[in-house]
Amino acid sequence: MIKRRDALAGLLAVPVAGPVAVAQAPAAGGQRVSITLAGGRTFGGRLFTPNAKPAPGILVVHDGFGAVSEFDRMADLLAFEGFAAIVVDLFDGKVARNDEEAAALARTLDAKLARDVLGQWFDWLRSRDFCNQRLASIGFGIGASHSVPVSSGAGVSATGIYYGRVEESAEQLYSVDGPIIGHFAERDTWASPLSRIDLEVRLKRPGRVVQFHVYPGSGAFANPLSRNYDRADAALAWNRTVAMFKPACGLAP
Repeated sequence: MIKRRDALAGLLAVPVAGPVAVAQAPAAGGQRVSITLAGGRTFGGRLFTPNAKPAPGILVVHDGFGAVSEFDRMADLLAFEGFAAIVVDLFDGKVARNDEEAAALARTLDAKLARDVLGQWFDWLRSRDFCNQRLASIGFGIGASHSVPVSSGAGVSATGIYYGRVEESAEQLYSVDGPIIGHFAERDTWASPLSRIDLEVRLKRPGRVVQFHVYPGSGAFANPLSRNYDRADAALAWNRTVAMFKPACGLAP
């Protein structure tokens, strides 16, 4: 596993000028893993595990840019914090070079397929001896649109939402267990302030902890490949997420 300071530097680095043609090299220490759906189609992911096992398992679900190395670095940071983290790949290796391509790639994602994949990844984690049966997810953008509904009924211990538009009803989201943290942008035109407020209302129920935080920029502010990336807000959102997830998943804060 790479040192935490190196991973954090990669996560919070200022993006290089110009588009990125392919996904960058993953963070050191990740293991390639895969699942196969009932029809025979295979989907890959990268697994980052902590030294202490068994550990809570967590899905890191990418945004429209695809499973680029930025998400591997996040998963590596989560492994440092004590989680067994998988970066799932819903786009079968496809990645975007800029915000416009990310938006277009997100529109190609089949909702049913995405949710079948995420559900099977949850099942895969549960079946591993390095996982202690506590599960969580962090979804970004279009990834959050699918990871949150799949978490309903999956017995998750915590759920993270980064600028995701989730349209399921309160009844459909009722079984999302554990605390929920959301990070949204004031000027996001997709996960808009109105959709954020509506989602917060639908998620609230007696006994459930819901924390929504609003940041001054635009969507994708946590992804260094986006023009909307904001280093300070990304770091603040990350620290808030980890602070909620660790005790919720049974790890020392």
